[in-house]
Amino acid sequence: METLTLPNLSSSGHVSEFFDQIKEKSDRMMNYFLVTFFVAGLVLAPFYGTWQVAIGVGGMSLLAYYSAKWALPDSSLYQYVLSAVLGVFMAQYIYQMHGLFEMHFIAFIASAILITYQNWKLQIPLTIVVVVHHATFAYLQYSGYDKVFFTQLDYMSLQTFIIHVVLAATIFFICGLWAYNIKKYSELHIEQSYEIGKLAEEKVQKELLKSLNESLEQRVLDRTAELETVNKELEGFNYSVSHDLRAPLRVIQGYGKMLMKTAASKLDADEIGYIKDMVANAKHMGSLVDDLLDFSRMGRTQLVKASVNMEEMVTQVVEEVKAAESNSPAEIKVSGLQKINCDPVLIKQVWVNLISNAVKYSRKKEHPQIEIGSTGINGSQVFFIRDNGAGFDMQYSDKLFAVFQRLHKVAEYEGTGVGLALVHRIITKHGGKIWAEAKLNEGATFYFTLS
Repeated sequence: METLTLPNLSSSGHVSEFFDQIKEKSDRMMNYFLVTFFVAGLVLAPFYGTWQVAIGVGGMSLLAYYSAKWALPDSSLYQYVLSAVLGVFMAQYIYQMHGLFEMHFIAFIASAILITYQNWKLQIPLTIVVVVHHATFAYLQYSGYDKVFFTQLDYMSLQTFIIHVVLAATIFFICGLWAYNIKKYSELHIEQSYEIGKLAEEKVQKELLKSLNESLEQRVLDRTAELETVNKELEGFNYSVSHDLRAPLRVIQGYGKMLMKTAASKLDADEIGYIKDMVANAKHMGSLVDDLLDFSRMGRTQLVKASVNMEEMVTQVVEEVKAAESNSPAEIKVSGLQKINCDPVLIKQVWVNLISNAVKYSRKKEHPQIEIGSTGINGSQVFFIRDNGAGFDMQYSDKLFAVFQRLHKVAEYEGTGVGLALVHRIITKHGGKIWAEAKLNEGATFYFTLS
């Protein structure tokens, strides 16, 4: 199933992206305002012949703003320069119109324009320029300096001046407050939108996962039904193999033995050899069928674990193997085996296969010896069976537990090539491991663990 994850984004990232867009849009809008202010100065110039002021002051103001913006593209400092420039344009218009009082409203227009950046601090440079301009020019005009052009009034009292400055500062404060509130509202709105979007996406993810789970559950049910059908077919196949295939093998073995008894005197040595080979191969075929049936059933067999006295079990298996291999002189020693929790039926199959193999592959030795015991490795109990028989080349050890893989010729050592594969499957089903160490013609040791 494909893993589903939410994008690694945060609300702070969205807020930063939003204000970057606000900054870009505001900068574009300011380009139009600044050009308009510069052109307005040119329009006012003919009234009182103030072309030099319109071009000089207006041009220097634009130069100051765009120079700051070019020099500090990643800083917001140019915005504070813009605020001061807008205040300078107000002072320029007042001068151009020889103190026309209505030109003071240009400062209020500039204050409102700056709200678009949503930064209340931009009101500070404008306020400073306005206060300094009013205080300086008022002082100069009423001190007798000519052509200062602060106001067309003959005189302004200190009280009137203070009221004028306070009202202007109040307007700037209100515009700054609007900018602050708009920014906070924008941040809150973005965070809420992000959370709502995140919840909606999580809901979609959950619904998708639910749909996938339902689909997977249905597929599991369908697959289980298919496996049950296959298992039934396998059971039928096993039954057919167990009865239909064994029956003719028994017939072949039976007729072969009858021929050996009733017609031995009428047959020559070659014919008797043929019959013996036929009976032996029929027996081998029967053993192969039995092993294959056991191997195929193993995948469907459920473990039934119990506490098993391993030494008693192995001793019993040794007696059974000795009875079946009555002509084997092998000396078998069993010691150090402890109780363990396992499936006794399946583990007995393991010991039968391993002990039978040890006896079979050591029978050609003059003094065959087999040792069965257990040892501790990394805190785990490891069972082993060691013989001094034919052994094998370790470069072929990867084939040891595969089905139908044999490391010795069938003519030398009979077998079906299924026994060790069955042992491996049983040990694996118990959650254990099995491995072997050997040297050619010097014997082999098989180890296994059970969990």
